[in-house]
Amino acid sequence: MISIIKVYTLPDCPWCKKAKAYLQSKGIDYIDVNVEEDMEARREFLALSKQQSLPVLNINGNIVIGYDKEQIDKYINAAI
Repeated sequence: MISIIKVYTLPDCPWCKKAKAYLQSKGIDYIDVNVEEDMEARREFLALSKQQSLPVLNINGNIVIGYDKEQIDKYINAAI
């Protein structure tokens, strides 16, 4: 079961928008975390990803860096 998905994003990031639209197209709820406005969230995503690329998705503790549909689907399907 999917407990929570956090998507770390920036407002003008096209890949962030694609990742969120992909989750929405699958009917999956997520928390959009704007790392431009939230410095604690910025530290959190840097600790999780060990890099500065966005988006970063945290799916039940599994980290996906970038808009990688295969990885997103893998972790979502494992949680269902």
